[in-house]
Amino acid sequence: MKEKKQAVKVVQVTMERRIPLSEKTCPQCEQHFMGMKIQRYCSKRCANLAAYWRNPDTYRKNSLESVRRRKQKNEGGKR
Repeated sequence: MKEKKQAVKVVQVTMERRIPLSEKTCPQCEQHFMGMKIQRYCSKRCANLAAYWRNPDTYRKNSLESVRRRKQKNEGGKR
């Protein structure tokens, strides 16, 4: 019998390290992907979306404050 080769991710640091990958499903977009043991999401985009939807009010508040600060800064420079 032939043994099935396991998928690995090669990480180059000061030495070569092989990290085994397993098939997973992204909880945000339901896409199947090959990921490391600790990886939950298929991409940084899905991780950011999940963080947003865990606490959307805080993200909206911070965004509004950022816009207000930018407007105040621009108005102060025009005088």
